[in-house]
Amino acid sequence: MKIGVVSDTHGRLEITQKAIHLLRERRAELILHCGDIDCPKTVRLFSSIPSHFVFGNWDLRPARLKSAIAEIGGVWHEEIGRLDVAEKRVAWVHGHIAGQRQRLETSGEFDFLFYGHSHKAEVHRAGRTLVANPGALYRAKTKTVLLIDLTTGKWETLVVDGQS
Repeated sequence: MKIGVVSDTHGRLEITQKAIHLLRERRAELILHCGDIDCPKTVRLFSSIPSHFVFGNWDLRPARLKSAIAEIGGVWHEEIGRLDVAEKRVAWVHGHIAGQRQRLETSGEFDFLFYGHSHKAEVHRAGRTLVANPGALYRAKTKTVLLIDLTTGKWETLVVDGQS
């Protein structure tokens, strides 16, 4: 199963739409959003694919975002998103809460841990856990998202063309 991971969309609709299209084109079956969504219009762009969200430090109107997520049939998770999918344990956070990501990545509990906040794409391994930041679709020189094949463990950082 392939999943897409995005973060820090900050209400940038055009580039977010391009990212979703690219992930769907590459056969992602599910998208995880690592926070800093910003507005309900952004959430609605995810209506064509099963999507799960956590909030970031710039998600200042959570009630409106939760309503939009429910409207598209998405799932909102508290501070930490957790899923068991394709026989893998997956977690994701925004990454702005001090020490949270480090505790999760060293817990040995997850096969994959995703986070945002820094606007910088990076991937490393902590024991059995692949830890990855997909980058950002706003305030990043190169706009990127992540595509992960949960079955094989292979991952790819995808560049999303266009400015926004």
